[in-house]
Amino acid sequence: MRISIFGMGYVGVVSGACLLRDGHEILGVDPVAAKAEDLAKGHAPIQEPLIADLLAEGHKAGRLKASTSASKGVKDSDMIWICVGTPSKTDGGINLSSVETVIRQIGEALRTCESRPLIVLRSTVLPGTTEKSVIPLLEAESGLTVGRDIHVVFHPEFLREGTAVDDFDNPPKIVVGESCPGAADVLMKVYEKYEAPSFRLALAEAEMVKYCDNLFHAMKITFANEVATLARSLGADSRRVADVYCADKKLNISARYLRPGFAFGGSCLPKDLRAILRVASVKSLKLPMLQGMLSSNEIQISELIERVLKYRPAAVGMVGLAFKPGTDDMRESPYVKVAKALIGEGIKLRICDPLVDPARLIGSNKEQVQMALRHLEQLLVRSVDELSAADLIIVNHPAVDADCVHNWLKAGIRVLDTANIKGVDAGAEGYEGIYW
Repeated sequence: MRISIFGMGYVGVVSGACLLRDGHEILGVDPVAAKAEDLAKGHAPIQEPLIADLLAEGHKAGRLKASTSASKGVKDSDMIWICVGTPSKTDGGINLSSVETVIRQIGEALRTCESRPLIVLRSTVLPGTTEKSVIPLLEAESGLTVGRDIHVVFHPEFLREGTAVDDFDNPPKIVVGESCPGAADVLMKVYEKYEAPSFRLALAEAEMVKYCDNLFHAMKITFANEVATLARSLGADSRRVADVYCADKKLNISARYLRPGFAFGGSCLPKDLRAILRVASVKSLKLPMLQGMLSSNEIQISELIERVLKYRPAAVGMVGLAFKPGTDDMRESPYVKVAKALIGEGIKLRICDPLVDPARLIGSNKEQVQMALRHLEQLLVRSVDELSAADLIIVNHPAVDADCVHNWLKAGIRVLDTANIKGVDAGAEGYEGIYW
């Protein structure tokens, strides 16, 4: 396949070298003449294991070329990969000037040639950028319509310096955002022999995946360093502690606790976090990420309450009161906090949680819920059918199915879903997901 790569920096060079090895013809396009001249000779402009050999081999085979001309990069290409930088502005915002320059150049070239290559944006851009900025600019400059005359996709990279070739060869995932269904078909042929899970998403979703990865990596590093600060102050070897929590692949290094939903609660997380923060305060330790967790959690609870109140419901139903499904533990349950706030607003509240039986509650579980909801037995109903008199129902536990939710919606009852009930039409009138 003939692939032109605009922007022969780190991502562009690594991508080009690996694609050369896979047998593709590569034209590297870069405005820096010295860089283009080096590449045209098969010389590597970056220091990265294996790259120099891959470029030299591709040059020897006659499949590597380079140019400063954008029109050459468009003519006779099957695909164009855009790998230019998107650095920060002085205010922290993203600088899209290089992306915009390349898109203008490609658009102008498309006006005067018959080629209709697939446009693949690899540069990291904020969600919505490809659809709202890149595509309109390309259409304006080329006179073409995306989805009819030409296709555009967003294809984030997951390359680490020092291990980039291995990361390209063994990607954790292959992600592509499509401007329309099937737009990425040509791109996916490149990865036919690659063993990795692949995801074809909407443009904004694929753009968000890249940011999620980087934010998560930054958070993990910050977490490791903050708990290491705490461990050292308490006389524990943070390296040995890390060996243990990293060995847990069931709960810690896993997908557990990473799905969007509602606030955390229960008998462990809130009180343990408070205890650690108290120790940090006494020892004058600065742990801003850990300190922000409780505030963030409370904000989620407050915002859900505000979302309910804006509809001014006279009666609200709740499915689930315990802090999570499968238990009757209501200690520090965020749903108890929501219930208390709604009652305080004069709303008639009814709750269905089959596992919660006031007569069987004991200990601190009983004490805490009685302090928050003094007449719990009057709030509870035995069946979700008894919630049908509500104006709005909050689904906290997956104790109902999609048919039940759709029946409520047909009856004119608004549903706010924090449990992600499978099979519900997210576009149904009156339905809201907590974060979808």
